[in-house]
Amino acid sequence: MNTQKQKMKMQQKLTPQQLLLMKLLQLPVSRLDQRIKEELEKNPMLELDAAQDRSSDIHDDNVDIDDAYNDEDDGDFRGIDMDEYFDDDYSYRERLEKDPNQSDHRFELSESDSFTESLIRQLNLRPLSDRQRTIGMELIGSIDGSGYLGRDIDLIANDLAFRSNLDVSDKELMEVLHILQSFDPAGVAARNLQECLSLQLHRTENPDADTLLATRIVDKYFDMFSNRRYAALAAQLKVDDEALDRAVEVIRHLNPKPGWGRGTESSGAQYIEPDFIVAREGDQLSFSLSAGNRPRLHLNSDYAEMLQQMSQQKNVSSSEHETIQFIKTKTDAAQWLIDTLEQRQQTLSAIMGAILKYQRRYFLSGDKADLRPMRLKDIAALSHFDESTVSRVVNEKYVQSEFGTFLLKDLFSKALVTDQGEVLAIDHIKEVLQHLVDEEDKSNPMTDEDLTKALSEKGFPLSRRTVSKYRESMGIPVGRLRKELK
Repeated sequence: MNTQKQKMKMQQKLTPQQLLLMKLLQLPVSRLDQRIKEELEKNPMLELDAAQDRSSDIHDDNVDIDDAYNDEDDGDFRGIDMDEYFDDDYSYRERLEKDPNQSDHRFELSESDSFTESLIRQLNLRPLSDRQRTIGMELIGSIDGSGYLGRDIDLIANDLAFRSNLDVSDKELMEVLHILQSFDPAGVAARNLQECLSLQLHRTENPDADTLLATRIVDKYFDMFSNRRYAALAAQLKVDDEALDRAVEVIRHLNPKPGWGRGTESSGAQYIEPDFIVAREGDQLSFSLSAGNRPRLHLNSDYAEMLQQMSQQKNVSSSEHETIQFIKTKTDAAQWLIDTLEQRQQTLSAIMGAILKYQRRYFLSGDKADLRPMRLKDIAALSHFDESTVSRVVNEKYVQSEFGTFLLKDLFSKALVTDQGEVLAIDHIKEVLQHLVDEEDKSNPMTDEDLTKALSEKGFPLSRRTVSKYRESMGIPVGRLRKELK
């Protein structure tokens, strides 16, 4: 028997303006600019000031930061679950190159011709039959961004039979592949790293003894070389360590990714514009929002006047009524956007101000050792915003300082509490680990056990498993693969 039950529950629903704010908060300045352009095209009630002021509103940190965040506060980190700190998504192994502290500084990367177009152009210059040209186009389409043939020859043959009704043999495919492998850049269309290096070495004009030895190593002893079994390799080749070292140096100067940085599509110039600009004057810090984060929008005065006049009419036709409703709807949407952008600016400023205060020592020195462990909840508590709001603000945003431009996420890091109760950022530990690897004896590199012991002596009590995890996240190979000849 079906029964009806009545119950009451509380539910929170977001308003359209709150939903819009959530979407706009996570947009970096470059995508915000595009979003505003789209809104200007869709909504005739919106207008952008013709003379957009590119100067930035400065936010000073005249608050006594030292009182609010003194060193004694670090003790509050004891007993917390360090797994709550940002996971690896917030750890970046590479930083953007450092740049001068110039307002609205942008990095430009431009390319006149795409990688694929370059290969097709070279193919068209060769005296080939239509059949060979079709095979060549199929092969070029299978070359990935690194310059390697990314698919098996048999699969390419099947695609030619299916799409072009062309039944080709492996011999035909290899003949055209060898033609592609003679294209620039050297090493392109290789099927693996060994073939890529071999193609580059065989293209060397008037090779010297070192290059000939390097070619022999790559062609016949690549497994031994890649596993750094140098002693066995020298014995097999019947050469001394000095000759082997010179040949290895030749190989190291080859390009393992000939297509890298060439992109398969020509997308023109790309820019990175910082969302925040931090300036230092003595021991005082200030920050500003980039001009793109402060668009000057207003309602179209002509449409507003039209709406007022039509609303005052006593007898309104159906078409005029529809016009009034259209203008009202667009006016509400435009005002929502203007108010939400203003709220977005206030939110960005509040959260960036909290980050600047929290990481004051780091922004004054630029030294990673001064980077305090920082979680989303730390900034949420300081700025009085929800953690999800803080996450949206830091997402894909760049900050420019006098010591470089970097992702705002890079300031969030995991932490380690030492035996003495000192709280250290994981980035600082990784910096020490990198220094140990850089300074080690490459003929007898340190194992993970050695690195663990060395870090412990420097005051970082880590397990070997943790050290291995940090090493791998930094892209540092195991000790046996770091071995080099003296």
